[in-house]
Amino acid sequence: MHVCVALYGAARVVVGQPLVDLSFDIPAITLGQVLEKMIAIYPRARPYLLDEAGSLPSYMRVLINNVRPNPDATLATPLRDKDQVSLLVAVAGGARSNPFNVRSNDPSSPRPRASTGRFLGKRR
Repeated sequence: MHVCVALYGAARVVVGQPLVDLSFDIPAITLGQVLEKMIAIYPRARPYLLDEAGSLPSYMRVLINNVRPNPDATLATPLRDKDQVSLLVAVAGGARSNPFNVRSNDPSSPRPRASTGRFLGKRR
């Protein structure tokens, strides 16, 4: 059985490559077995693949063949021969009133304040 794992974020950096091909001598495997084999090959990747309790981290999203399973994947999720597993890091952010810092043409909209610091560089 053969499975390809696509890595993103810190896991990719620690492993040193974006894709890892894994082979198994058994006909049926789970996501947990794939992660165990990844950790056996790349021990430094463990904190990026599993949390302290040995479960999938809450920030990780798993896609199987580019589809997010419903319900979400667990360590017990079965995989088939030639599946591609993508391990994504969920990204979250805060809200800003003007996320792109775009100036409005509306004269009543607030304008960015001028810097109060002095220019210390050379003028041309």
